[in-house]
Amino acid sequence: MIFPALQGKVFGYVNLNLEAQEWISRQAEKTEENALLDPVICEQMVTSVHDKYDLDFSYGGWMEDRSFLWRGSYLEEEKFFTHLGVDLNVASGTEVTCDFEAEVVKLDNDYPEVGGWGTRIILKHAALPLYMIYAHLDPDVAVKVGDKLIQDQIFAKVGRAPYNGNWFPHLHVQTISEEYYKKISEGDKWDELDGYGSANEVTLHSKRFRDPMEFISLI
Repeated sequence: MIFPALQGKVFGYVNLNLEAQEWISRQAEKTEENALLDPVICEQMVTSVHDKYDLDFSYGGWMEDRSFLWRGSYLEEEKFFTHLGVDLNVASGTEVTCDFEAEVVKLDNDYPEVGGWGTRIILKHAALPLYMIYAHLDPDVAVKVGDKLIQDQIFAKVGRAPYNGNWFPHLHVQTISEEYYKKISEGDKWDELDGYGSANEVTLHSKRFRDPMEFISLI
C-alpha cells in the first residue's frame, strides 16, 4: 500500500477539473484570474470535494483534461493540459512507500520553480521495463540514487507549498516506458519531461506513460 498511514481510510476517484468548475461557480466573488493557482485556495477546493463525497483522500487525473483547473498557468502557452500521471490527493507529510522492488535512479529538486516537480524521485521497477516518477515530495527524503528498495519500504513524504513546486498537497505519480526513459536520460533531455502534454498526442502519451494505478495500491 502506497500510504500505510491511510490504511482503512475512505478514498475515491475524483475528476478535479470538473470539480473545480463546480466549486468556482459557487463562489460569491468571481474574478478573471484563476484563484486555484494559489495552493492554499486549491487545497480548500480539494478539501471541499472530499467533504462532498465523504472521502479521506482521493485519486485521479490520468490522461484527463485540466484546462479549467490550471488555466492561466505555464501550461497555457502550449495548451499542454492533458495530465500524464495520476494525482493522489493526500495531506502533506503523508509517508510514501514503494509498492514493488525497485532501484532509485534519479533524485532531484527544482525548487523554487513554480509549477515544477519539487522534489522528484524516479524508481526503476525491478520486475518490469518501467520507471516510476514520484513528485511534489518533501525535500527530506530517506533514500539516495543507487538504493535498492523492497516492497512496502517508506522512501519519502508528500510535500507542501512552496517547496513541492508550489502546488496544493498531493503526490504526482507517473510511469515512463523503458524506451522513452532511455531516450531522455541518454540524451540528457530532462527538460522535455513534464507532467502534462498535448491533447493531440494522447495515443503517444498513453504508450509512453501508462496508467500508474496499474502499479500502485491504495488498499
